[in-house]
Amino acid sequence: METRIHKMIKIADIASLLNAVSGMLAIIAAYYQNPTLSALLLVLAVIFDAIDGPLARKFPSTTDEVFGETIDSLADVISFGMAPAIIIFELYQTWLMIIPSILLLCCGILRLSRYNTIITQQTGPTKTFIGLPIPVSSFMLSLLLLSQIESAIIIFVLMTTIALLMISSFEYPKIKSMPIFVLCGILLIPTLVYPVNHQLMNIPSLILIILVIGYLILPFTNIKI
Repeated sequence: METRIHKMIKIADIASLLNAVSGMLAIIAAYYQNPTLSALLLVLAVIFDAIDGPLARKFPSTTDEVFGETIDSLADVISFGMAPAIIIFELYQTWLMIIPSILLLCCGILRLSRYNTIITQQTGPTKTFIGLPIPVSSFMLSLLLLSQIESAIIIFVLMTTIALLMISSFEYPKIKSMPIFVLCGILLIPTLVYPVNHQLMNIPSLILIILVIGYLILPFTNIKI
């Protein structure tokens, strides 16, 4: 069995590590009360998480796949569990936020543990997720921050809901629709350029929030994507 790190690591693992680093830097930005930078770093973490799968398929590993899956899960815990949990408490510093913070971390760990258990028993690619995918936590929080939605109650309700949906048994589809990707990409570009998003009255980021909420409630509808 190969145990040398430089032989075990592959390109997709580097993306996963950059995901973790982005999450860590987002926490530091929140510590210095810079919500905009924190939000941008969270989106960057989501992007790195999104590309590690395609990279793994493009450049398959000749070593044990468990190594890469473990890196991916640990990175996700940092960027989508720990990071949003710490950030919402750092930015609001109210004891009310302890509840969603604890839920995001614990539910995130449980969500990833269940997912890792499921994939060891399945054959073929994943088509649906049991429970809300964990990156939604950081993506939603980043959109709220970029939209300048500062209401503690809104943050509390949305992040608590997201945490609980992660450990639910609801099935969420793996989005493969190209029109949806194109629409999100078009909206994400002005969203990430803060002056442009602000000049457009935060409309791009607000539309993305609506789309994410639509994904949250998808299992309760008959809509297929």
